[in-house]
Amino acid sequence: MSSGSAPQMLDMLMMRTRVPAQVHKCHSICDFFGSFGFMVQGVLAVLSFTALIIKRYQETPRRPVNVFKFDAAKNGIGAGLAHFINIFISVIFAGKTDPCPFYLVQILTDTTLIVWLNFIILRKVEQHIQLEWGLNVASGDYGEPPNWRRWLQQVGVWCGVVVGCKLAAACVQWIFVVPLGQMGTIILSPLCFNPHLELFIVLVLLPLLLNAFQFWIVDNYLMSAPDSYKKELPSFPGMYGSFPSVEQR
Repeated sequence: MSSGSAPQMLDMLMMRTRVPAQVHKCHSICDFFGSFGFMVQGVLAVLSFTALIIKRYQETPRRPVNVFKFDAAKNGIGAGLAHFINIFISVIFAGKTDPCPFYLVQILTDTTLIVWLNFIILRKVEQHIQLEWGLNVASGDYGEPPNWRRWLQQVGVWCGVVVGCKLAAACVQWIFVVPLGQMGTIILSPLCFNPHLELFIVLVLLPLLLNAFQFWIVDNYLMSAPDSYKKELPSFPGMYGSFPSVEQR
């Protein structure tokens, strides 16, 4: 093996993660970490939590305030974690090109495939922990009165699920990184000469529409709904974490 083979292999690997330069020729680079980038991320956080507040006022009966705070905080921590993982993946995939198209792909994946994958994995993990260790980490069940320790356990489980699903999705996306980047670039091509507008649409407008739906669905399966109104909420089997205890099994 020649002495120059290692650098050549590294160059080939880096090229593999980037969309061809000509696809990005009209794009300025949108900056996630500039002052404008931080501002729009703050706007996104506020608007996303507003969706949860609206949701609570649609509930009949409403969750107690302390329970809602625990649910909303857990949802927000997971969403924030996923957001920064999305930025990291987008920057890595983009290399020296525009990361916004890759962030768009992450948002579309999160609000379609991953939102359901998270639910399935979360329920399986909760059941496994209860079966193996007899520990009740069913999401939304904080005890009476609500207990910080149980909340922290659930946050740990939820964050583990979020990270695991994101890493699994990133591994699959790595295989298709070039066509995915091209797809995102084509969608954002009308905005390619205005990186601030592109950043606003990718980080605020689209996530506002998509994340509001995602927050609503995720809140449903992170909360613990009483039997009196499970029937009144949009759901599917197992959404509210009701599974047999160790004794019942």
